[in-house]
Amino acid sequence: MRKKAAIAGIVTIIFVLSSSVLAVGPQDIKWDKPVPMVERITAQGPVEVIPPEYDDYGVKISGKKGMLKGYILPEGWREATKGVDKLVLTNSGSLVHDPATVLNAKIFEKMTGIHLEIIEMKDPLLWPKQLSTLMAKSTDVDVFYNTRSMLEIPHLSAAGWAVPVDVLWTSEVQKLYPVKLLDAIKGIDGKFYGSPFCLWAMHLFYRPSWLAQAGVTVPLTWQDLVTASGKVDTWAKNTLGPGNSGMVYAAGDPDLIHQILGMLTYSQGKRLIKNGKFVIDPDTWKIFTDLWLKGGMSDSSLEYLWSMAPEVFAKGKAGFTITGGVYMNMYRDPSFATGIQNDWDVTLSPGWEGIGNRAVAPAGNDSWTINPYISPAKKAAAMLWFDYQRSYQAQFNELYLEGNESVMSMVYNHPAIQAEVVNVDLRKATVAAQIGESYPPAMMEALDMVKEYLGKVVLEGMDPDKALKDLQAEIDTMM
Repeated sequence: MRKKAAIAGIVTIIFVLSSSVLAVGPQDIKWDKPVPMVERITAQGPVEVIPPEYDDYGVKISGKKGMLKGYILPEGWREATKGVDKLVLTNSGSLVHDPATVLNAKIFEKMTGIHLEIIEMKDPLLWPKQLSTLMAKSTDVDVFYNTRSMLEIPHLSAAGWAVPVDVLWTSEVQKLYPVKLLDAIKGIDGKFYGSPFCLWAMHLFYRPSWLAQAGVTVPLTWQDLVTASGKVDTWAKNTLGPGNSGMVYAAGDPDLIHQILGMLTYSQGKRLIKNGKFVIDPDTWKIFTDLWLKGGMSDSSLEYLWSMAPEVFAKGKAGFTITGGVYMNMYRDPSFATGIQNDWDVTLSPGWEGIGNRAVAPAGNDSWTINPYISPAKKAAAMLWFDYQRSYQAQFNELYLEGNESVMSMVYNHPAIQAEVVNVDLRKATVAAQIGESYPPAMMEALDMVKEYLGKVVLEGMDPDKALKDLQAEIDTMM
């Protein structure tokens, strides 16, 4: 009896081992074939008009000349993804606002036969949904959209909740991308866990007519922005009514709080992270709170998420806003920017008085991460999607069609980009000035605390210095 049991056990072990060896997955993809990986992902073809069969997800993109060809699939992908006909992904917001995502998803489907089922979610729900899915070890979602990759990936890597993708990031491939962006997709163990697909670079947008009537010039420093936004706020409320303000910003979004704290800190030549901890610089905190206390920032900005403040500006209700370069495209659309046509402009974000350093900001690339609980074949399919999304072809589509900044710097030199994309030099300067840092896993929670204490200062009259002292003490207990 014991002998039979032992034999049965051995057979079971052999079966399990042989099954794992035979299982298809990422290891079956030859990333450097049929040509080296760098050559594969930077290959370029013609820019074509998007055909009708690429209209999907309720979004019409056909008829536009904005589809680059060229990407080369790696050898072995078909065997590695055998049996996979669909991947489920999350997306930040409606795909109506993400035509490049629609285009790249359809290109990927037509190349591989793998359909991308994209779940459109409000941005604040993405992170809680990802955490709940992973804690349950659910396989309902294959690929997660991380809008704050530099903040979220450290947390995911510490918990073992993402698949390492180092095989995609050879030393030669890394040379195609800025180091600061690559740092934003690394875990606390130094491994790569993501694939950047679009870049969020911050710019200062303003209303020239408002500034002229308020008697101010375009501010070059943060100190000037406090003064200028205050004067514009006074003029706007006295002239146009109380529903108008000097400035709006998405301070209800922890990631955008991270962005503006980074801009203020980096423009002084300082950093957010000291000895592995998040430390708020007192001079940064002063200007940050002064934008409300002495400047013209609206109280409503405390509740605005990333897309809300730019929409208020588009309706003609504010003199300034700081937001991503994608709005250089969107503000040209009269159906979206109903209140600012022929009366808006954009420049680099401010520098620090006496120092300079305009345009500096945290490297803010959106990224994908892979659910570690899905099958090997699905992991291979997800990595194939990663490989395509960071390619020259996909990055061209992001910049040319949608106006998102490219994570691959060489894309800005394409003749069609140079000729037809607005403010290319401004975009390039902003991307070049971005700074990457490695964040501790508790950074997301710390930014929520910043939002809480900012509200106490602005709405409850708490002394800013006391607020900073109490805030930093709470952050210190977490890190």
